[in-house]
Amino acid sequence: MKSKAFLSDPVVIIALVTLVICVQWLIFGDSLKPSYSSPVSEQAFEEEPIVLPPAKEIDTQISELGMIDQNLEQQIRDLLHDGRFKQARTRLLELAALAVTRGDEKQVSNTLLLLGEVAIDEQELASAEVFLQEALDIAMRQGDVMTIAHSYRQLGRLNIKSRELARDAGNTYDKLWVVRSQIYRGEYRDVIPDLERIIDASLQIRRYGAAASAWETLSNFHFRFHDIYLAEQAAFEAANLYASSGQLAYAHAVVDRLKRNGAQQSQLEILNREIQVQFAQHQEDVIQTSQAKDLQMLYRHYKAKGEYERAWKLRIKASQALAKTSERSMYQRQSEVMAILYSSNFAMNKAKRYLSQAGELYAAEGADKLSLDAQDMQALIY
Repeated sequence: MKSKAFLSDPVVIIALVTLVICVQWLIFGDSLKPSYSSPVSEQAFEEEPIVLPPAKEIDTQISELGMIDQNLEQQIRDLLHDGRFKQARTRLLELAALAVTRGDEKQVSNTLLLLGEVAIDEQELASAEVFLQEALDIAMRQGDVMTIAHSYRQLGRLNIKSRELARDAGNTYDKLWVVRSQIYRGEYRDVIPDLERIIDASLQIRRYGAAASAWETLSNFHFRFHDIYLAEQAAFEAANLYASSGQLAYAHAVVDRLKRNGAQQSQLEILNREIQVQFAQHQEDVIQTSQAKDLQMLYRHYKAKGEYERAWKLRIKASQALAKTSERSMYQRQSEVMAILYSSNFAMNKAKRYLSQAGELYAAEGADKLSLDAQDMQALIY
């Protein structure tokens, strides 16, 4: 009876349960503990990259423009093959302006379509949408069904690209925090190659601030192990990226951190000069971009008034102003990752709509292969 009373005592029951748990922990403790022996593998958060179907071959599309001036055609061909899109854009706009003066709207729409396709490949999605929408408007006025379908297809491709870039931005953001978490927990294996991959991926999608932040993390990692030279080199890269994309306060913060860590005054002076040069270039780019925006507004004003020749001259000047800027000037104010991912949900819906419209028009015109291609592209939307 005493034993029953003893076992029914709540305090005793709690003590017994605690004892059982402790015994299990002692016996099976190693299997119950989470294992931090190695960092999260790359495959753990890696997704298969999507492969967008390429635009038509550049040479084929240029030939379809039917240019009279063979020298101009060769210049544009060379610029596009060399990847100098900004210069090629100005020459193509000049070609479109000549077509406007001749009243050749077919060539205008084809030129704008080519500009839009190349702009997608260059990740200049805002410019691409402007070109493609203009090509679509002209084709609709003319009743050119195939050009309408081509425009819808490229608009679908543009929105798929927009969603892809948003996912890439989200992935690099997540990976950077995974690596930082691993460093905090003392898991140092593969930290350096992981950070280098994050930096490369950020630069590929033109997120220069994210790349600079990863350089800072790499610099701090090297400082942790007193590898001063590599730490300073990584910090220099971060500071220059921040300055060249207009984030001067972040660049100065990197310099202050180097000073606290005992960097030589001569090295700091060199870095400060580089930062000033990079930021001066950024300011010049901002001025050129502002001038281009003003000229584009004038272009729309005169186009609305029906003064097409004057309007296109202004548009060419705007393109010439943008050609003088660096790539980074166009991406210094990118949105935060969550905002980009949220907006990309709308891009998915637009891509589906545009590709459905393109597929229907291709099918109606008997272009079955192009119709199937448009349907296949919808599988890339996710």
